[in-house]
Amino acid sequence: MAGLVGKVALITGAGGMKGIGRATALKLAAQGADIALTDLQRPPEALPPGEIRQQWRGIASVAEEVETLGRRCLQVWCDLSDSAQIQAMVQQVATHFGRLDILVNNARAIIGRDKVPVTELREDVWHHFLAINTTAVFLCTKFVGQVLVQQGQGGRIVNIASDAAKRGSAMGAAYSASKFAVLGLTQASALDLAPHRITVNAVCPGPVNTDRLSYWEQAQAEAKGLSLEAFRAQIVAEAGQRTPLGRIAESEDVANVVAFLISEDAGFVTGQAYNVNGGALFH
Repeated sequence: MAGLVGKVALITGAGGMKGIGRATALKLAAQGADIALTDLQRPPEALPPGEIRQQWRGIASVAEEVETLGRRCLQVWCDLSDSAQIQAMVQQVATHFGRLDILVNNARAIIGRDKVPVTELREDVWHHFLAINTTAVFLCTKFVGQVLVQQGQGGRIVNIASDAAKRGSAMGAAYSASKFAVLGLTQASALDLAPHRITVNAVCPGPVNTDRLSYWEQAQAEAKGLSLEAFRAQIVAEAGQRTPLGRIAESEDVANVVAFLISEDAGFVTGQAYNVNGGALFH
């Protein structure tokens, strides 16, 4: 497939070995897009065991895979809590490729320290989730949107939200609030950018088998005397049993919906929030 030849896609949070960002990068590259990858450089203690074992190098490893598909790839390490870094990153991408057509806002805060009742939620944790899950999405949309408007050739923005953007849960105040906000931002941005033929949509996955680090899972595994991978396998299996289709999502399931929203087939779709959850939530 070559439907994206000549297009450039910027994907945030793209360094995870089993992540949605990597799956999306490979999906879009296979369709002909050149790719810009960004992520935060993390210390070893913030990496999943599988990545450490495989000597995974974040966006550097993903970039090699993209280039193997015959596409150009730019790597930009960026702290999405820093507005100046975001603006500089967007400008670097647009200058490097000479254009920018697609933004996938995929990065998110590491969950776990937020998994407490609202009465025990630390204010710094609350602010961190809003900074990464909401404010960074706003800033990326703002700065990429400016480039797209100036180019005058339309564009696509896809925000990775969550089923937590549609229903709250116990011990999920910070995460849900930050993701609910993404849906409001998606709808408002879609209206603002519609005159410029720029569509803005969201994808709302349920549980996804990404192997991303969770401080809560780490603590639970230690308390039960299990390895993090063994405990996570239990979580994945139990969540799959609760899902009508019998499993949780893989990153590729989410990437497939992102690719649709970026395609010409979705040119008349904007301001929407698509569930990818195997039938676990319908609205």
